[in-house]
Amino acid sequence: MSTELEEFDDIKTVVTEAELPKGERILWQVRPDWWRLALGAFRLKLVGLYFMIFALWKIGVTHHETGSWAQGVGDAATLLPALGVGVAMIMLYAYITARATSFTLTSRRLVMRFGIALPAQLNIPLGEIDHAALKLHADGTGDLPLKVGKIGRPSYFQLWPYARPWRLGAAEPMLRAVPDAAEAARTIAKALVAHQGGTRSVVAGNAGQSAPKSATGFAGAHPAAV
Repeated sequence: MSTELEEFDDIKTVVTEAELPKGERILWQVRPDWWRLALGAFRLKLVGLYFMIFALWKIGVTHHETGSWAQGVGDAATLLPALGVGVAMIMLYAYITARATSFTLTSRRLVMRFGIALPAQLNIPLGEIDHAALKLHADGTGDLPLKVGKIGRPSYFQLWPYARPWRLGAAEPMLRAVPDAAEAARTIAKALVAHQGGTRSVVAGNAGQSAPKSATGFAGAHPAAV
């Protein structure tokens, strides 16, 4: 079974045991954290920074023209409604996106279901996961990019927002904004070792760093016990 992306109108958000073939069982299942999704995939901080820079520019221009800091601040305050609407829309979209997404690890594969208007399902057999990485955030959430074979690999834009950033030519699926990501990494690593075999140690690290290839688990530049 190769990695494949399917799109259907009737795909349920969450995988259930009843859908799985005989002998396959669910080991782990989670939805992404919507707030971390807003901060990461939808760049909420950058939106706030953009408005801040524009507000400072407006204050400076008004002061230059009128000599009044108070009037400059007053003019910049007119941007607040637009900022509020923009932030609210991003947060709402992140929440809906997270609710329409689930990551499911079974004894044979990793299933990603996502999509609002057109639900999609990506099946990644455990045997086709070459290696993975873990990037932890301060709040315990994390991102887990997966390196898979080229056959049947979806494009970057088909996977977004669950594609590793800037890997346009060789898209890598990424479990983004995973709650309790360290524990999720341990569970996925154990499943990879059990399915693929091998005795090498399994580690988790920073996804932004280069990492040695491992056929049996997670790789990273700053290992942590798994």
